[in-house]
Amino acid sequence: MSGGMASEAPASEAPVAGAESGAGLLFPCSSSQERCWFVDAMDRCSPALNVALRWQLSGPIDEQVVERAFNTIVERHEVLRTRFVERDGVPMQEVAPQLRLKLAVLDLRHLAEETRATEARKLAEREAHEPFDIHELPLVRITLLRLSAETANILLTVHQIVFDGWSIRIIASEFGEIAGAYGLGRPHALPEVPVQYGDYARWQKALLASAAAANERYWYDQLAHAPYLEVPGDFAKPARPSHRGIILAEMLPPEIGGRMEEEARLRGVTPFVLGCAATVAVIKRITGRTDIILGTQIAGRDDRDLEPLIGVFINNLVLRVDTRHAHAFTELLGRTGDTVREALMHQQMPFHRLVELINPPRDAARTPLISVNFTLLKEVQEYRQYGRFVLQGLPSVSAGSLYDLNFFVVKWQDGWRMAMEYNPDLFHETTARAFHRLWRSTMERAITEPDFALETLVPPARTPAVTAGAAPSVAAAEGQPPSARLLATEEALAEIWRPLLGVEEVGPASNFFELGGHSMLAVRLLARIEARFGRRIDPLTLFEAPTLRQLARLLADDEGGEAEDWNIVPIQPGGDEIPIFAINNTLAYYNVARAIGAGRPFFGVQLFNPNAPQELEDRRLEDVAADYVRLIRSVRPNGPYILAGLCVAGAIAYEAACQLEAAGEEVPLVVLADTWLPGYLEALPDKDRSQFRWAYRRHVARHHRAELAAGRSSLPDVLATYRIVRNSGLLRLAATLGLIEKRPYAKEDWSNRWFLPMLERARNAYRARPFSGRVVLLRSDEMITSGLGERIDDQMGWRPLLVAPAASYAVPGWHADMFQGEGAQVIAERLRPFLAALEANGRAQATAAE
Repeated sequence: MSGGMASEAPASEAPVAGAESGAGLLFPCSSSQERCWFVDAMDRCSPALNVALRWQLSGPIDEQVVERAFNTIVERHEVLRTRFVERDGVPMQEVAPQLRLKLAVLDLRHLAEETRATEARKLAEREAHEPFDIHELPLVRITLLRLSAETANILLTVHQIVFDGWSIRIIASEFGEIAGAYGLGRPHALPEVPVQYGDYARWQKALLASAAAANERYWYDQLAHAPYLEVPGDFAKPARPSHRGIILAEMLPPEIGGRMEEEARLRGVTPFVLGCAATVAVIKRITGRTDIILGTQIAGRDDRDLEPLIGVFINNLVLRVDTRHAHAFTELLGRTGDTVREALMHQQMPFHRLVELINPPRDAARTPLISVNFTLLKEVQEYRQYGRFVLQGLPSVSAGSLYDLNFFVVKWQDGWRMAMEYNPDLFHETTARAFHRLWRSTMERAITEPDFALETLVPPARTPAVTAGAAPSVAAAEGQPPSARLLATEEALAEIWRPLLGVEEVGPASNFFELGGHSMLAVRLLARIEARFGRRIDPLTLFEAPTLRQLARLLADDEGGEAEDWNIVPIQPGGDEIPIFAINNTLAYYNVARAIGAGRPFFGVQLFNPNAPQELEDRRLEDVAADYVRLIRSVRPNGPYILAGLCVAGAIAYEAACQLEAAGEEVPLVVLADTWLPGYLEALPDKDRSQFRWAYRRHVARHHRAELAAGRSSLPDVLATYRIVRNSGLLRLAATLGLIEKRPYAKEDWSNRWFLPMLERARNAYRARPFSGRVVLLRSDEMITSGLGERIDDQMGWRPLLVAPAASYAVPGWHADMFQGEGAQVIAERLRPFLAALEANGRAQATAAE
């Protein structure tokens, strides 16, 4: 929902209710879902598409009633039982006949009363950042936080591919009515929903086929030659988007906010247009540009039967406002109102079709057409009594943002809330706060003195970064002569491109997007590449290697003898600070790299292709580390370097650092996560070793019991953490018999990687040597180093080998989860002082050399 942007166009032909699916429970995706599908494909399982809600319940709270009410809503709305599958690169909805959600309950009453709200907020932020896999059910999670006998928070997180802003009001109202009735021992009285989302998606396809074509001329004239607008950041833009978001928010003073709707009415505009014009004025003053482009979202529910339906109906509109001759705010308000009215008259244009039509230059680091967004939301959720309890909405937390800056005004029970979401990888907090203050003061002046001169708006003084981060180099130098294998791969790839793009001529320099490729064609292309070559490529890689030859090089693994694309993963390649090289587990480090910031290069280094298992002979860890050193030096021939590794990879990182140091290179810092000194525990006296092992087993058992009690894990989940159980086949047998849910229990089990047994044997035989650089130890919740007696080194055995004692820090999260969510933020915070000191020391040395 977008408040004042709701369309006033007449209702179109209604969808046919209750239409049967020719493929059972398979339905086409709506245009909004196709857009979400592609965004997810660009950044798999990113939380940026999470819709994270917080409610407060006051009154008698029955957990069974809460869970039963939500499951009733899931029964009513098929879209909440939907996952997404791919058929020849085409996304489809697959509706499950039934789905039962489990309410997670966390009791915070054991905490001091004054700390409960803070802890509830932290839990809400952690929950908001937990990703969904859109290919698996469920795409909705519910957690109840008990704060007192008659007060609780509900955390409701839903993926945007099945949910939008309008749906917030629907699900809140239905929950209140259903739970209120169940709490009084009565059935609910809600009418059946008139149509299901899958039926709407079918009907929408036919409607948009004609409606979009009728609007193409308007949008082409508006945007074909429009410059891309973005607010320059304080940091260079990462080569791959991080989608991180932080929300700043303040309430408008009641005496001003209370006049907003009346002032808009007097000026002949909606509150949305008033807020949009204030945002345009701010962006104009910050950037110095006169051609301002903002994105916004419209409700997309033009038929009355769609109003009570949960689902995603929103569509992006691109608003281009010419401010050249607008000197007073009232003049800008008029121009903005005209732009909004024209856009609404031509709103039947799905955003992905608009991108296809305009075909802007593709850049993996930028969202097409839109980098700054504005929305206005009215009465998202009201404060209301249901049965014996009161339901009240609470301000949301950021799960992430698709835009560099996202401005939104929300009408709450107590007034208007002005919120701005910014990406901390692009902007300092001080800059973001200055932007927010300017926006708020502009809105206040728009209400109280709308004739003010735009030049009186004073933008914050700052020196933004003027260059974007370097894009990762995924293709070898084009000057190398192509091999026979590369030429054969190019021809096989061209056979896919020609019919897909509808072209006859395709050459090595042909660019997929310049030939008319777009988001949905990209998904189909990658599906056919996987079918032909047996290799899955993510869409971001296609943005980075869009030509036929670049893509063929990736597929042919023909890199002229240099490191292959999976050997070196440029997690954050931009920046001029000392680079970090992480050994193995490359995907795990993305959140840490983002949290550290865009100014520091961060590379993942892999010696073994996780997707190409092979038999390995035993090797010494020193020899393995030497191979990693060669890979590192292929990226940066000379130091300084920072190395990092988790568990066995930590031992490899340490030995690689020793080898680089012996070669005369500088390695000022090594970060070891959950890494004991190899051989340390085995060398302990029998009594101490036994004491440690029993303490560790008790610690793990307590953790599993807590996870089971809180509903975060099931018994099969716990059993799957033990290798002996996995290898026995009992879980597969139980799933086959229907005794437990069938799921890939080893999917995220790093200890099951095919190359790790060899590395573990090498680690066990390795005896480390002294190292002169600094070492930081990171300990997940799984590690225990205290309370075990004086003979157990609290520095995990490394103390005798280090010139300076290691800095040791606890990180929230279990072993495999420590780099996610809160853990990533904690790691970045702990490393920041060390990294800053290294940079300061480097600058001091450079100054002295001069």
